[in-house]
Amino acid sequence: MEPLDDKELSSLLHEWKAPGAPSSLRRKLLAPRQTWAQWLTKGSLRIPVPVAFLAAIAILAVWLVAQRRPAEVPIAQPVGASTLADFQPVQQLEPRIIESSQENDDAPRK
Repeated sequence: MEPLDDKELSSLLHEWKAPGAPSSLRRKLLAPRQTWAQWLTKGSLRIPVPVAFLAAIAILAVWLVAQRRPAEVPIAQPVGASTLADFQPVQQLEPRIIESSQENDDAPRK
């Protein structure tokens, strides 16, 4: 059998018909799309095993930390209700003036 030249190959190429698509491919391409609700109930995620393993460890660690949290201490409530009559005036008022300086604060003031 002799090799074919370009003209013969070109004519064979024009006569060639591509095979039809398999019916399984047509069913997948023409199938109706799933809604989000359907995907949430029937969908799947493909993730690598190491990523799933690390995610499981992280979830377990967060759960353990949440379990070890100390119980919150309740804030103490006052025993009785206070009114303005419960307050007393100051008996003796001794105001002090505090000056800010770069000198030694322990030195006696005049």
